[in-house]
Amino acid sequence: MRQLTLPACLLASLAFTTAQITPVSNAAFYPYGPGTADILDPAADDGTSGEQSLSTQFPFFGNTYNSLYVNTNGAISFGGAVTGATTVAFPVTDNKVIAAFFTDIQTNHTGHIYHRETVDADVLARATIDIRTAFPADNGGFVATWTYIATWHEVGMKGATGDGLNLRSTFQLVLVTDGCKSFVLFNYDQIQFLQSGSSGGNGTNGTGPNPAQVGINGGDGTHYTIHPYSRTTNLYNLPTWTDPAVSGPAGRWYRRTDQALIGNTPALVCPSSYSQRRGEKCLKMFKKPTKSYTGAKATCASEGAELFIIRSHADTEWVVGMLADFNSRTGKKRDVWIGLTDEDTEGTFVWEDGTPFNVTGYAPWAEGAHEHNNEFRNCVFINKRKNWLWYVQKCRGPWELYAGPNSYICAKNAVPAAPDC
Repeated sequence: MRQLTLPACLLASLAFTTAQITPVSNAAFYPYGPGTADILDPAADDGTSGEQSLSTQFPFFGNTYNSLYVNTNGAISFGGAVTGATTVAFPVTDNKVIAAFFTDIQTNHTGHIYHRETVDADVLARATIDIRTAFPADNGGFVATWTYIATWHEVGMKGATGDGLNLRSTFQLVLVTDGCKSFVLFNYDQIQFLQSGSSGGNGTNGTGPNPAQVGINGGDGTHYTIHPYSRTTNLYNLPTWTDPAVSGPAGRWYRRTDQALIGNTPALVCPSSYSQRRGEKCLKMFKKPTKSYTGAKATCASEGAELFIIRSHADTEWVVGMLADFNSRTGKKRDVWIGLTDEDTEGTFVWEDGTPFNVTGYAPWAEGAHEHNNEFRNCVFINKRKNWLWYVQKCRGPWELYAGPNSYICAKNAVPAAPDC
């Protein structure tokens, strides 16, 4: 009988996939490894699980994905594998990743990477409780319908030498969604190295100038969130860290992932019809003129807004640009009300939000404006005839010299993007 001889690399792979481990006993960790339906990835350096199709779309930073990749270097990615590990701080372009411990990892000499999609009832019940506990204000009614669990068990660093070959790190990502909102739990059991020897670190003790990143990167160079220990030596303390906002187990960080973030703050969007953006304010220009400052103010209030407040020369340039373009296209000569008046106390100008007019030191009054100001002329507008500087007129008309039909701009706060489901 002819004997079948398997290549050595295949024999090694088969031995690896049948290797037994003892999962960590850690309250933060979800079940993984032997006894679960986990996929066990082959030993690898800069490897990936390949594309893993999902039975449920996962919302991630304003997009949804039908598949993901579990990468050797401590991250789950969307839209493609990420087999390298950047030392550049988030945010970066490309690399749409949830980074549990993003550095140069390999499993050729130690460690295993397990992962699975699951809708097991016990897992979903636990995830539901975890999310409700972490986000009680917004998600008291949240019910998890899907999870994905990825675990890096006792993995080592690439470029390890000497004692560095004995350094191990164990961490886990748990992705959770109800099909609309989505979250991730970052779980940590042990961190014994910070940066690999192959990426500029010390291969013997696992230290280096660019420690691993922990956070989420949207891939557009703008949207991201990072753990406070990311890229610092405090990474060693991740297993004992507790999220100050949540009464959860030690070694766990909770983040929401369906909303885009800038730093740890939800990215903001403008409400309907308020299409222009200045900082955290959304603006709407009413080009139909009004003789009345009071009427303009009332219109803004009816929309939950206030007259636009000018804080800087850049704000003025933006307003003037909008108005000059309108005047040029229509042949009209419009000025614009701004939210500044001394109606309450003559000579003391105050913005509509109650702050003094010169709180930022910016106050471009036109020549003669103060002389023109009196108990009858209390409301401020940007005056085209005065080179777009500030001037005053009656708050309720009629028109006077150096005054004309006024447009106005309403401003309201930008708001976090809401799920579209």
